[in-house]
Amino acid sequence: MTEPYPQQGQWDTGTATPPPKPRNGMGAAALVFGILGLLTCWWLPVIGFLFGLLAVIFGVIGRGRVRKQQATNGGVALTGLLLGLLSVIVNIILMVVVGVGLFAFFQSGGGNTLGQFQQCISQAQSQPNPAAVQQAAQQCADQFNQQLPNLGGGQ
Repeated sequence: MTEPYPQQGQWDTGTATPPPKPRNGMGAAALVFGILGLLTCWWLPVIGFLFGLLAVIFGVIGRGRVRKQQATNGGVALTGLLLGLLSVIVNIILMVVVGVGLFAFFQSGGGNTLGQFQQCISQAQSQPNPAAVQQAAQQCADQFNQQLPNLGGGQ
C-alpha cells in the first residue's frame, strides 16, 4: 500500500526535483578579478588591464546567469563588473600617460642623456679605489641632473 502524500521534508521523486544549486562562480570571479585589476593597475598596468578585462567578461556572464535565475549573486557580479570597468579605464589612462611621457622624454634627447649617464657610470666603476668610484659616480649623477632641466622637464 502506498501513501497518498510523501512525508514532510521528503521529495516525491515521481513529480518534483530539487531546485538546482545556484551557479555563482562567475560573479565571484568577476569581483576577485575586479579587485585585483584595481590593485595592480598602479604598478603593473598591463596586468591590471587584463584583470579588469576578465572582471568585465565574468561580470557580464554572471549577470546573465542572474537574469536566467541560474545564480543568486547579482550584486556581487555587478560590483565585479563595475570594478573591472573602472580598472580598464584607469589602466588605459595610465598607459597613455606613461606612453606620452616616454615618447616626449626620448624625443627631447632623454635617450642620449641616459646613454651618456650609463657610459659615465661604467667609466666611474673602473676607478682604482672605492672612494674614487664614489666620487666619479656622484659627478655622473650631478651631470645627469644638470642635463635634465635642458630637456624641458625642469625650470
